[in-house]
Amino acid sequence: MKYIIYLYFFLATGGILLFIACGKKKKEKTIPASSMSNPVKESELNTITLTEKAVKRLGIQTVAISGEQVGNSRLFSGEVIAIPGQTLTMTAPVAGTLLSSGNGSISIGQNVRKGQPLFRLVILPTEKDLLGAKEDVVQKQVQFDVVTEKVKRTARMYEEKSGSLRAKQEAEGELAAIIAQLRVAKARVELLKGNAGSATSKLSTLNMQAPISGTILKIYSSTSQVLSAGAPIADIVTMNPLWVKVPLYAGDEGNVLGGTDAIIQTLSQSNSSASITGKRVIGPQTSDPLATSVDIYYEINNSKGDYRPGQKVSVTLPITGHGMANVIPFSAILYDIHGGTWVYENPSPNTFIRKRVELKTVTDGKAILVRGPVPGTKIVTVGAAELFGTEFGGGK
Repeated sequence: MKYIIYLYFFLATGGILLFIACGKKKKEKTIPASSMSNPVKESELNTITLTEKAVKRLGIQTVAISGEQVGNSRLFSGEVIAIPGQTLTMTAPVAGTLLSSGNGSISIGQNVRKGQPLFRLVILPTEKDLLGAKEDVVQKQVQFDVVTEKVKRTARMYEEKSGSLRAKQEAEGELAAIIAQLRVAKARVELLKGNAGSATSKLSTLNMQAPISGTILKIYSSTSQVLSAGAPIADIVTMNPLWVKVPLYAGDEGNVLGGTDAIIQTLSQSNSSASITGKRVIGPQTSDPLATSVDIYYEINNSKGDYRPGQKVSVTLPITGHGMANVIPFSAILYDIHGGTWVYENPSPNTFIRKRVELKTVTDGKAILVRGPVPGTKIVTVGAAELFGTEFGGGK
């Protein structure tokens, strides 16, 4: 009987466990939302493998990255300015009416040479004469009428044999003189009204020439305008050479090496091929107390006309201290559409891998790296652009 009870107990317990196990639902396997076959590692996307023949056709050359002692430098912003004293303002020396020189109109941005005729100035009478200009015309008109009648009378008397030829000629000469005086008096009145016709243009006695060679920066007066003495006419600025003003934090002025040149580039330049050097010069002792800055100046050669006064530029200044840095030829650097910088490594024959680098500065055709491959790594210096085209299409 005891064994039967144990048997019933075990059967009941097993049944309960079997019921519980059967009551549980089988957990379903999770299906991913997406899948990708043949995944490629990101590093393999930038790898190019060429044949030996393709390498020779592209003329690819490599060099190993080297570590060199280089001077420290820092990038600053600068502003191109005209050299003080090299911007001149043409002014009217006396009161007069401004006319064109007859060689075409003058416009802003036009290059002129020293001594080139730019304008003509018809000198106006003095203020005392201007007050009676109209009265002078009336007086000369009355004299003209009187002398005209005199000429007619002497001519009639000469024809009737009652007058002499000499009297007739003297009257005609007097008429010619009064006609000239009347024409001048009328021209003066026209000048006061601002009318510069063909008659008044003949009265021009002063040619306005360019005092220096340069570029027209501003034009203050237009032709046919009546100017007072000392009125500005145009600004002419010498565009070569120019200065670059660099504002520095006052605490950094002592760290800038004064005996070395600066590297200057426009903001649109992405390489050093168009950069120029600036020579340190002594300029005005200017500063900005609000910005806690002082100004230093560099002179640049602008014979190509790439720079203009007021233009913002980037200035790389040498500062104290030296350090080790990775240096490569600048020809190895490639720029993408976003301005990123890259090089092609050559880890094995005919294999090239594009790697991102970070530039610190470029000087004398050498690129100094902040971040990039380690020294000794072979990189492509000739044919990098062709590899770039091969990778993204359009290559040889």
